[in-house]
Amino acid sequence: MYILKNAFQNLYRNAGRNLLAAGIFLVIITMSCVALVVYNDADNIAKQYKDRLSTEVLLDVDERKVGEASEDDETFRRPELADELIRKMAASKYLKKAMYYVQMEAVADDLKYTRPIDYEDMEMQRAGEDRVKTRAPQYYLNGFEDVSQAEPFQSGEAKLAEGGRFPKEDNECLISDTLAELNNLKPGDTFQTKSIYHTDKQGEPLEEMTLKVSGIYHREYSEGEMDRDDEIFTSYKLLIDPRYTYEPVFYTKFFLKDPKDLDAFAREAYDAGLSEYYSLSTDTVAYDTFVKPIEQMCVISIIFLWVVLALGAAVLIILSALVVRERKYEIGVLRSMGMKKSKVAVQLVLESALIMTVCLILGIALGSLLAQPVTDMLLADQMSQAMAGPSLAGSMGGASFGGLATDNNPITHINAALSLTTITELTGIALILTAIAGAVSAVCAMKYEPMRILRQRD
Repeated sequence: MYILKNAFQNLYRNAGRNLLAAGIFLVIITMSCVALVVYNDADNIAKQYKDRLSTEVLLDVDERKVGEASEDDETFRRPELADELIRKMAASKYLKKAMYYVQMEAVADDLKYTRPIDYEDMEMQRAGEDRVKTRAPQYYLNGFEDVSQAEPFQSGEAKLAEGGRFPKEDNECLISDTLAELNNLKPGDTFQTKSIYHTDKQGEPLEEMTLKVSGIYHREYSEGEMDRDDEIFTSYKLLIDPRYTYEPVFYTKFFLKDPKDLDAFAREAYDAGLSEYYSLSTDTVAYDTFVKPIEQMCVISIIFLWVVLALGAAVLIILSALVVRERKYEIGVLRSMGMKKSKVAVQLVLESALIMTVCLILGIALGSLLAQPVTDMLLADQMSQAMAGPSLAGSMGGASFGGLATDNNPITHINAALSLTTITELTGIALILTAIAGAVSAVCAMKYEPMRILRQRD
């Protein structure tokens, strides 16, 4: 108890010296906090992007082959994906996850629409096909085997309103709250819709679909983006039914268990019937452009952390040695009074621990405030360098289902939040620094003999 009391009293007796030590401790903890917050949060984002970009398979159209085939045959038309092929690819042992859906452009003349309805017919002709009558689409029907797995619902961008549920039957659907309000629709109501095409490929009239509303969803849109009511979510099976669709348009997302399995998965896909006019790849453009700058942020922050710790530890060692020299008479008095060396050492370590505890709390608070602007500055600098480089602009010529060689968005913001992991790491750093300062003080104090100290006093 005496040791603890004396340690507290020494903090006040030697205020100037202890304030200097506290200032050094505070700078180290604050800078370490900033570096660790930047590193941990950037590393988490990089891992998420790395996992997705290195394992997501892009199914691209090989435009060079398509162009060559079109030159040889004006009626050439690239083979479209089919349901059977997609299911075979989705069942591959090399995939950890497969997501696919089908989309149909549709009209529903009995429904009100946010934009004027164009009732006029027009003719459309695809390569190698006869002209067919079609209409301007009012709605996009998106068919999923499980609508709850659709990206807007998975990301939280869209949410079901109370009283509704995801479709269970083939003829059920989800509509937007805007569409529901315009047409006074509620769960349980039905409406008619049909493809924009009048006939199928054999010239037979396509049938209308009767859709039953199972639920209503609300979707959040980014600033400047228009509120849309034209997306209706329904079952996959319904939209591939030849009675209703001219030709299903499929969208796919395949995720490999291991990026090294890309070639094996590609061979399997071609054996299953994938046309040679498609190529399989991972999104290396987005990986190089978006992930590497974040990884560079991690490197910068960890180097900064080690520099701060190395310089800080060196200064603390020197300061601790000088402090003991100044306090050698005090140590001599304590030793001559019978205090053991171990207790003197404990008191010196305890004093460092008390100072460090206060600095740890203040350093975490200051570091958390500085972390966000530092993160924003580093991210802006790294991304500007990446976007100015040739990798993105020179590699986006190919087409894919997203329209470009990459449909991934760059990282524009990292939330620099203080996590429990960061607090734990800072506590560990504080304990190590306390141990270093205390150990140096104790070692220096132990070499002084009490009687010699007292005799040498001026």
